[in-house]
Amino acid sequence: MGNRSKVKTRKGQLIHTFGTGAMQVNKNGISMITCGLDHWFEDDQGAELSAVGKFVRTDKRLQKKLDVESFRVPPDFKVTEDGFTRKVPIPAKRFPLWRVCSNTRCQKLQKGANEANDESKIFCTSCGAPTYQSRFITICSEGHIDDFPWFDWLNHHSDGQCSESDGCHLKLEGTGSSSVSNIRVRCIDCNKSASLKGIFYSGFDDNGKPESAFSKAKIGCKSNKPWLGETNSGGCSSPIVAALRQSTNVYFSKTHSSIYIPQELEGIASGIAAAYSQLSDPQKAMIQGAADNETKALLLSMALNEEYSLSNIKLFIEQDCDIADLEELTEEEFRHEERGFFLNKTTSEELSSKPQNINDYQDWFREFFASVSLIDKLTITQAMYGFDRLTPSNSKSIDEYKSMLWADETKISTWLPAVQNHGEGIYIEFSADKINKWAEEYAKCNAYKSLNEKKEENAFLDSFGPLSPQFLLIHSFSHILINRLIHESGYSSAALRERIYVSTQADTIMYGVLIYTASGDSEGSLGGLVRLGKAGKLESTIKSALNDASWCSSDPICFETGHSGGQGPSGLNLAACHNCLLLPETSCEVFNSLLDRMTINGELLGIKGYFDTEDSD
Repeated sequence: MGNRSKVKTRKGQLIHTFGTGAMQVNKNGISMITCGLDHWFEDDQGAELSAVGKFVRTDKRLQKKLDVESFRVPPDFKVTEDGFTRKVPIPAKRFPLWRVCSNTRCQKLQKGANEANDESKIFCTSCGAPTYQSRFITICSEGHIDDFPWFDWLNHHSDGQCSESDGCHLKLEGTGSSSVSNIRVRCIDCNKSASLKGIFYSGFDDNGKPESAFSKAKIGCKSNKPWLGETNSGGCSSPIVAALRQSTNVYFSKTHSSIYIPQELEGIASGIAAAYSQLSDPQKAMIQGAADNETKALLLSMALNEEYSLSNIKLFIEQDCDIADLEELTEEEFRHEERGFFLNKTTSEELSSKPQNINDYQDWFREFFASVSLIDKLTITQAMYGFDRLTPSNSKSIDEYKSMLWADETKISTWLPAVQNHGEGIYIEFSADKINKWAEEYAKCNAYKSLNEKKEENAFLDSFGPLSPQFLLIHSFSHILINRLIHESGYSSAALRERIYVSTQADTIMYGVLIYTASGDSEGSLGGLVRLGKAGKLESTIKSALNDASWCSSDPICFETGHSGGQGPSGLNLAACHNCLLLPETSCEVFNSLLDRMTINGELLGIKGYFDTEDSD
């Protein structure tokens, strides 16, 4: 690769933090933006790899949900084909293009090239000092990103007529200040200048429409997609907003994950579904009218002349959906199917689940929990299908998001980048009767009502469905349990993750959580997590977790602040802070929001927590 700019990136980071359209800075301070998927599997000479099969991964359920033919893990930097080693870098371009002279007496602005083909420094054309990339860029809610419009901003705020095409030259003043209001852009030729004060403003006009400092100045979005090589394509009406290039609001990866269900198990379920569809209407009515799933399974087994084992039929009924119709599944239905495999004994290379005898657990435990399953093996696929800028949202369709990853939009259904990891886990399901009875009381809490309103105002949480007391409880319980398991399982703080299974819908009722690890080869199958889920061990672990949740080193500030107005970003947490409930970002699937320690033990505020009804000492 010669002297090309480069930066080492882990494969998992290319699905999350540094995926297509994201920026990162290498050790020499060069900022680059990751290019589209069109050229990910080409070598450094631009030749396409012939053996991409080694990078292909499949997960039929996730493929149907994202409408894509397959997934590919990001390629290794060096790939051997036909006895030859080829370098396969993920392509990137320098961004932003505008540069600032490092000489404080000069600080001239000049434009550089976007090709990351030279690691050497770029020097100022006036004084010869090294230059650095500008820290200011603009973004919009449609995902576009561009250099700061220096000439447009200067002309609007100084009534100037300066332009790059006329040969005007700009410089910055006051870059050493901590406030942008003290930074000015000045034309070297006509001496007109303008302050950068207010460039970060973003709000709504009198009619409730989004506006920014740039839309008020009649400076619009140019629809630039530098990661795809597209510039000035036009057609975007969203206001642009200034941002620092390393700000967290510049890039929000859109990902979807799935527990891999082995194809042989899918085939059995599909076969049962096909056979069931051939039954007469009276037979179907009799089966559906059965009082419980056990009876339904027996009736269906007899109707199918015992062609399938009773355990597989129970599994099919527990899923309560036809795998052939996956593209129509909601997220709750998608997860409800996974839950069905957890609650039944499943044995395969990719998924091994062992439901435990709940009667082996202590009496107090059975008061609160309905079932425990130990997942000796699981495979989880996580795919990236797009990204947001400015704020995370769910405003676009999956196809619209996917089109942001490709210059050639005819390829959006071919493949998506993904990582597939293996691990182990514990699935715990709460008692439906007990949690629903508790939820009726907690729903009357004013802080919960306020949190529900805030959740509705934040579109990025729409994919998690409506907020319920049950969700708030199970999510909070998940966090205290992970914090406790970190101390007892031997896994690192970032290795354990949660997957919430909560639905109050009649067809998909579930109140459970999967705590799992999927850290690849390094910590994928130690067995320590499953061991802690066994009877005699899980009870003491949960007792310790409940004791941890009974207080916080930041109390009373934590619970008083949380229940008086909320805390955290957008006030989306109640009694939850970094000293009690928050986890590493990779562990929580709800962005460390929608948490309340009082759902577990609410004695400090006179709220009835779920576990307050029983003495677990």
